[in-house]
Amino acid sequence: MTASEFVADITPLFPDENSTDGNTTHTHQDRELILDDARASCLMCGGKLRDDEVYRQFLVCPHCNFHYNLSARQRVTSLTDAGSFEETNRWIQSIDPLSFSPRVSYRVRLLADQQRTGLAEAAVTGTCTIGGTESVLIVLDFGFLGGSMGLVVGEKVALALELAARKKMPAVAVITSGGARIQEGVLSLMQMAKTTIAVNTLHDKGMPLIAMLGNPATGQVYASFGSLADVIFAEPGAHIGFAPFRALQSNEERKAASNLYTAENFQRFGLIDGVVDRREAKNKLSMILDLLNPDFQLSGARKSRSAPIRLARLEPWEMVQLSRRPDRPRATDYIKRMFVQFVELHGDRVTGDDDNVIIGIGRLAGTSCMVIAQQNDRTGEAKEVSGIGPEGFRKARRAVMLAGRFKLPIISMIDTPGAEQDLNAEQRGLGGAIAEMIAEMARVPVGSISVLIGEGGSEAALAFSVSDRVLMMQNAIYSPIPPEVGAEAEFRDSQRADEMARALRLTSIDCHEMGIIDAIVPEPQGGAHTSHAEAARLLRRALMQELLNVQGVYPRTLVRRRQRKYRRVGEYGSRFRNTVRRELRSVGAGISATFRAMGRRTDQPEGNDKPDSDDSVSKVD
Repeated sequence: MTASEFVADITPLFPDENSTDGNTTHTHQDRELILDDARASCLMCGGKLRDDEVYRQFLVCPHCNFHYNLSARQRVTSLTDAGSFEETNRWIQSIDPLSFSPRVSYRVRLLADQQRTGLAEAAVTGTCTIGGTESVLIVLDFGFLGGSMGLVVGEKVALALELAARKKMPAVAVITSGGARIQEGVLSLMQMAKTTIAVNTLHDKGMPLIAMLGNPATGQVYASFGSLADVIFAEPGAHIGFAPFRALQSNEERKAASNLYTAENFQRFGLIDGVVDRREAKNKLSMILDLLNPDFQLSGARKSRSAPIRLARLEPWEMVQLSRRPDRPRATDYIKRMFVQFVELHGDRVTGDDDNVIIGIGRLAGTSCMVIAQQNDRTGEAKEVSGIGPEGFRKARRAVMLAGRFKLPIISMIDTPGAEQDLNAEQRGLGGAIAEMIAEMARVPVGSISVLIGEGGSEAALAFSVSDRVLMMQNAIYSPIPPEVGAEAEFRDSQRADEMARALRLTSIDCHEMGIIDAIVPEPQGGAHTSHAEAARLLRRALMQELLNVQGVYPRTLVRRRQRKYRRVGEYGSRFRNTVRRELRSVGAGISATFRAMGRRTDQPEGNDKPDSDDSVSKVD
């Protein structure tokens, strides 16, 4: 017998939820609201709830912000645009494949939950619009057998994801699930593979899956399509994890889990993208769906070329100091001035969330872009600033992969003294994380633009700047080593950092002359720190021009050009030969001048600095 034989498409077993016959005077949602209105005080803090508008609308305590459980129908109402939801596969239900009845018949449990919730199963699926974006919505109801994933739930989720892939629509999954559907045995377990394959199909079509985790979000659902979502948000205080509370052995473990298995802690460990209050959930989903919608693209009013810029050549050490100023604009200063609807994402989905790296999606001049930025929180000397750890590189690599999947151009901003260098970082996989970031940047099939906005330090700067176009702010620097460290190694004297800065040729002008960068972005007179707004305007204009240059280019062509560009860095070619000839001419001229000077000294008569006037005249004659 196949799995499909366990699933039946039946006629409605329940009265219409909107009917008003003799037995049904309210919709299921009305009944839930009446029950909730009867709760006079919060179970968590004891605050007054009766007649509170926030509680009535969102089931959120206005005093302690505790999020009470919402039914599937209430979730649909709170997230979708009015009247836009059309349910799919509504009446599919299980017919007890294993005849499971050790204590209470599975059929009896199903019927009881069907009558109590008004649902045929724990999953509600359908099409809708969320903030104007057409989407496929999947909602699990914890009130129906704990929102567990049996045959019907797995089938409905897979059908919904396949519908989204077929129609090329984004999918949104709202998950409240408490574990496995043990009444269906191994057949229930197989739904993890079914839904995972459906997510792969969606991803192959370039469509996103957004997950919103409620309380709880555990078990087979979390360990399958729930964790494979491209963007994962969770409600405050939601219990998240593979193991449900009842699986923990002791009261002490359960007490610890109540603090550690929360949405806030999972964000700290880089496993979700953010904690979103229920009152802001629809706005957040609308924004991220809108940003991932590829309907908009930057276009130029006319073909224009950047006018040549004359830059004042400062001393290298002066530019080092300017790049490190505490009041110089940081990544967040540029992001808030240049991008609209910016949604920040968090975490590497492995172990952590490095605050030194910011990733997110924002719109620049109508074009949705993936933003990857290094945030240099400089408050003192360079040696006091922490570098980027392996979590930061993995976090950035995740953003690059998302950009490639959804065809978003990448804009990366670089400002860091370098990578974190200690034993702990090495044990967490620092070297591999840097290498994987470089590899991903080199092969991503979308346009990429990098800009050094401050201090471009060593491998951390390189990993973020393997791009189609590399820009550099006028007073930024790009160096394989801090000048102080280089002076200590070369001269045994860190006070000679100014000499080392000159030798490293780390300024924007030097890097442009060597072909390391493609263009220099001018700064306000005196430096970017004198006017953050003007510095952002100048950078925004430069980025828009570069976006026009990279968008519309065939992906394979972009990758081929990018790889050729870095293959030729330092290559023995015409540029290198010309440089060698120039150096040889300079050396030859120096040698010739030395020999001429030696010859003049040899021709001088011994004992006389000057010849007699008569001798001079006679020689001239």
